[in-house]
Amino acid sequence: MNTDIFLDPIFIAVAAVLLIVLTWFLVYYFRSRNRVNKLTEEFDHEKQTLIEDYEATQEEDRLSHKKEVSGLNEKYNKDTEQLNKRLRSVSQFTSDKGEYLTDLALKDLKNQLVKEDKIRDLDMHILSNIYLPSRNYTNTRKVDHLVLTRTGIYLMESRFWKGHIIHGVSEQNFEQLPYVENFFELLGLNKKQEQTFIFEKKDDLNVTVSHFNHMIEEAKLTAEKLKNVLKLQFDVVPVVFFNPEDNGNYSIANYSNDPSVKVLIGNEELDEYFKKYVFHGRFQYTVKDLTDIVDQLKALNP
Repeated sequence: MNTDIFLDPIFIAVAAVLLIVLTWFLVYYFRSRNRVNKLTEEFDHEKQTLIEDYEATQEEDRLSHKKEVSGLNEKYNKDTEQLNKRLRSVSQFTSDKGEYLTDLALKDLKNQLVKEDKIRDLDMHILSNIYLPSRNYTNTRKVDHLVLTRTGIYLMESRFWKGHIIHGVSEQNFEQLPYVENFFELLGLNKKQEQTFIFEKKDDLNVTVSHFNHMIEEAKLTAEKLKNVLKLQFDVVPVVFFNPEDNGNYSIANYSNDPSVKVLIGNEELDEYFKKYVFHGRFQYTVKDLTDIVDQLKALNP
């Protein structure tokens, strides 16, 4: 083999150049690979950082949204409960408006009498919404108002109404009020028993008729029960009070022959009735008697 070729300067120069190029290539390759690896690591790290930041942001947004939704639900429930309370209050006031206004009228009457030195504060007690429980609690009775005075105890059933009342009619009045007989027949009422009707204008063409005799009978029964529960010596006087809604646009025709229940219309009749009987009636109770009765009623209504 000819070894002179390896000693040729040109060959040596070419080999040296190739060696330098190879060395440079290897250096460049490894540097590039390291750079690529470093860039890949940096990219992966940045990618992972972005993913973690995104997930953290999403979780923060989710928690913030959840908290916001929870807050909105809480506010909704709170607002709804407040609205329901208002609606219940309005509904309760609407259904009990007559009782509320009657209670105010009675208290105003008492305050006036006390202020004028016609009675002392303990000479008259006004109680509202009193319940009389039965032994088996199936026949509990509610009393709208009780007026306790030294001349007697008055049990009042009140209704807020508008229209015209025909009270205490029976077959004895059919000749005078022939149209009333039709209502007895339509409702299947006992023609010999006194009945009470309220006629109310619904619109320009219609009139509604309400039958209120049950309220009269309930007042009698409740007054009797109150006397028995409290073991009173004297009868409790039942009073049915119609508190007019339309400021005087009302009327009553009283045909009743039953003196056991007093029917009153409007605050003027209410004032006149109590002023008359408070001042001119015979004393039945002492101040202590009235206080004891109030205590008994409060014990029944804890």
